[in-house]
Amino acid sequence: MVRLEKLVHYMAMRTAQLSQLALVLVMLLIVGNIIMRAWWKPLPGSYELVEILGAVILSMGVAYCAVHRGHVTVSLLVDYLPPRVQGVVEVITNAISLVFISLISWGLLQYASNVQRRNLSTSSLDIPLYPVFYLVAFGMIMLSLIVLLDMIKNTLNVFRGRRQK
Repeated sequence: MVRLEKLVHYMAMRTAQLSQLALVLVMLLIVGNIIMRAWWKPLPGSYELVEILGAVILSMGVAYCAVHRGHVTVSLLVDYLPPRVQGVVEVITNAISLVFISLISWGLLQYASNVQRRNLSTSSLDIPLYPVFYLVAFGMIMLSLIVLLDMIKNTLNVFRGRRQK
C-alpha cells in the first residue's frame, strides 16, 4: 500500500510539473502575442494554443491538488461528529467522487477514441485534438487513483476509530 501510494504521488507530482510547464508556455504565448500585436500582427493560432494548454494545465494539476488536499471542502457539520462517523462520511464522499470521476475518465477515453477515429483537429493550426483528450483522461484517471487511495485509507481509519487529516 505504501509503495502504491508513493508511486501515485510521484506520478501526480510529475503531471503537476507538466501542468506548470504548460502554464509557463501560456504565459510566454500571451506575452509574445501582446508584443507582436503592438508592432506587427498577432501570433496565428494563439487562441487555439491557449485553449489546448489550458486543458493540460487543469487536467494535469488536479491530481496533485488532491494529493495535497488543496481542494475546497465544507465540513461544518462533520467536524462535530465523532472521528469514526467522520471517517464513514469521508468514505461515502470518496466513493461518490470515485464513481463520478471514473465515469468522466471513461467518457473522455471514449470521446478521445472517437476524435482520433474522425481525425479532428484545430481550425487554424490543424493540431490533432485526440492527444489532448487522452491527456485530460489521464489526468482524470490520476485523480481517481488518488481518490481511491484516500478511500482505502479512510476505510482503514474507520476500523481503527480515527480520522485521516
